[in-house]
Amino acid sequence: MLMQIIFHVDLNAFYASAETSSQPSLKGKPIVICRESRRSIITTASYEARKFGIHSAMPLFKAKELCPHLVIVPPHFELYKTLSEKFFNIISTFSQELEVASIEECYVDLTNYIQMHYQNPYDVAIEIQKRVFAELKLQCSIGIAPNKFLAKMASDMKKPMGITVLTRSNLKELMWPLDIQNMFGVGKKTTIKLKEAGINTIKDIADYSNYDILM
Repeated sequence: MLMQIIFHVDLNAFYASAETSSQPSLKGKPIVICRESRRSIITTASYEARKFGIHSAMPLFKAKELCPHLVIVPPHFELYKTLSEKFFNIISTFSQELEVASIEECYVDLTNYIQMHYQNPYDVAIEIQKRVFAELKLQCSIGIAPNKFLAKMASDMKKPMGITVLTRSNLKELMWPLDIQNMFGVGKKTTIKLKEAGINTIKDIADYSNYDILM
């Protein structure tokens, strides 16, 4: 039986990148997407802003303390919607077996496409990245794996513009050392409970001897 080849394609810092794509003068600047108000919470921070320790869900006043020359851009949701639709249209030209996960990410089954075209999955990922950037001026990270969970985990490993392939041969090397908080589906409250129980890494989850703790 042919193993599935699932891609998780994730637009990097989407709202911030969308603004940069429509306003090139913002390129290279530390920008955040939110309303100009002391009570505002940051929706997205560009990678330049993240270097100052700024991240999404951070209060704007705190971000300004970390980066006095921060550029604040109000959200333009129609722009994001338009770019998102164009993004999914590009991905659908590779395969119609596409599942939208959010406005900026999707899963796509490329098993048949790769089999028909005799292509290496990594090369297809590069092709996707090039098309998305050429047509939309947006960067994306791609995870490649036999299922959606692993593909999602893989896409988070290298950003921006990363490509990560997870297989049986490298799973232990790449995934197991990760902190349990980096496991897709594990939230802050669950992370605290797991660490209190001595489950600190994904390897600890995979360890049979910990199954009684996890139950």
